[in-house]
Amino acid sequence: MGDDDPFAVFRHRLASRFDTSVYPVLLVNVVKDGGIEIGNMWVNTPFHFMAAAWLPAMHGPLRWPEVVVIGSPAPDNALAELCNRLPSDAKLFLIDSDAVDAGLAAEILLRSDRNLEQYQRDGIGAYIAAEHARVSAKIQQDYTDHDPAYARFRAGLTKRAN
Repeated sequence: MGDDDPFAVFRHRLASRFDTSVYPVLLVNVVKDGGIEIGNMWVNTPFHFMAAAWLPAMHGPLRWPEVVVIGSPAPDNALAELCNRLPSDAKLFLIDSDAVDAGLAAEILLRSDRNLEQYQRDGIGAYIAAEHARVSAKIQQDYTDHDPAYARFRAGLTKRAN
């Protein structure tokens, strides 16, 4: 746990294995760094990260996250904000965006945080659009109704009809 480890302060809260008592936590970048023009001045804007936690699986299947927050300029800032809103003894298990509905979590953040600046809203909106596109591509790639036996059956019917 060196000084260059952004999660060192949270290490004791992170579970190395999933079990039904841990809070699944998604931690993703939702606003890229860059800059905006305000009046005639250029202002640098930092990265922003979304952290979302779902109740432990022992509570049953859940679609809706329990807590969604934003933090900047590093992921540990978002994780710190999340930890402030969860029970102090809560164990966290980091998951990826295929384990939960990351787009839903980002939409909750976008619609519920009245303090977001326009550039943050734009970034979160872009993240939501990219996440929807990613999920659509995954559905198209991984799921199909193609059944080779049915295709042969249908082809046989078409030949008989001609």
